[in-house]
Amino acid sequence: MRSLGARLDACLALIEGVSCVVDVGTDHGRLPVYALKEGRTERAVAVDISEKSLKKAALLAEKEGVSLDCIVCDGLQGVAEKDAELVVIAGMGAHEIVKILEEAPFPLKKAIFVPHAHASLLRRYLREKDVCLRKDVVVKEGKHYYAVMLADFSMPWRDEDNLYVGREGDARDAYIEMRLKKIESFLACKADTQLEEEKEILTHVYRS
Repeated sequence: MRSLGARLDACLALIEGVSCVVDVGTDHGRLPVYALKEGRTERAVAVDISEKSLKKAALLAEKEGVSLDCIVCDGLQGVAEKDAELVVIAGMGAHEIVKILEEAPFPLKKAIFVPHAHASLLRRYLREKDVCLRKDVVVKEGKHYYAVMLADFSMPWRDEDNLYVGREGDARDAYIEMRLKKIESFLACKADTQLEEEKEILTHVYRS
């Protein structure tokens, strides 16, 4: 099986037993194309605001011998609700992900999120909306750590989850160590109540 990198491999592993996947901000379309190629979904819709990116996604699909639907639109605005059995939003910051969710023309069922920044903001939003994180995996790709989340909008937020780190993943402990060192450095320069809270929670998680 071809590796797509730690982030997309983790996303791909979460796609199973669905009839259609919608990949928002698909870029070159690798995730939906290989989800189709591996039989993880029957249909896939690649969505991007860039027509140029979608042309590359269509070319990749043709090369790999799969049928990929492509839609040029902003967020989920041009997507049919019946196709959105599982929505993937990866490759952008949490602020942009939340904006897409707030502007979605229909309620989501399940989604995979990979925020490239401010993952805690997205977790806070999902907690406020009472959305369950069935998976929250820490992965490392290159020098960077990412959260790969599987959200189920039909189930409630779990009280044992926290806003600052996922529950699982081989890179979890290394991420916590790195993040605690950064927090210590920040707090040495300036007091910050939110960073103090994050430090306390991450320290507890690391020791448990």
